[in-house]
Amino acid sequence: MKGGKEFRIGLAVIALAVTIAICMGGYHLYMEYGVKKPLTEALLQVDGVKDVEIQDEEKDWVIRLTLANDADLKAVFREANRIAALEIDDSRYSIEVADNPSPELSSLYDDLELGLYQGIANSSFIWLAQWIDDYTAPHHTEYRIQVDDENLYLMLSKGDHYLARVIKRNAAVDKDGRVDVDA
Repeated sequence: MKGGKEFRIGLAVIALAVTIAICMGGYHLYMEYGVKKPLTEALLQVDGVKDVEIQDEEKDWVIRLTLANDADLKAVFREANRIAALEIDDSRYSIEVADNPSPELSSLYDDLELGLYQGIANSSFIWLAQWIDDYTAPHHTEYRIQVDDENLYLMLSKGDHYLARVIKRNAAVDKDGRVDVDA
């Protein structure tokens, strides 16, 4: 009889392992084809989005968008945020914008950063736009700055390189509990 009990325990362990493997495989398939694929397809329909990469990091989703050079950063970001909020349900996510900065653009952004945060803190957006214009002109860099009630959107471009930043105007969590990060 002793051999029979060992056999049943071994069989139970194998059945448990197979059940866990099937459940994990089913969850992976659901995430891949029930969530990520439809979200990716919906985001690729947004005008100005060239590529989408979605990563599931522990409890948060990271959605990384690659934009066309002439994309309207504000419009793309807001639409991507709307779509993600609908598709992901109650999960937390962040949207990042992939860019292609040159060392010169990165250095220029570093120089602008203090003024950007001062303009945000004071809600001095007309001053900020003029200040950025004055600062970028000698560097022969094109820029586009936009603002809404949640973020400041900045695109710097020179040649084939561009830098895109979405900067929260308020460090608090959004009304629906979702968190957006700097790109």
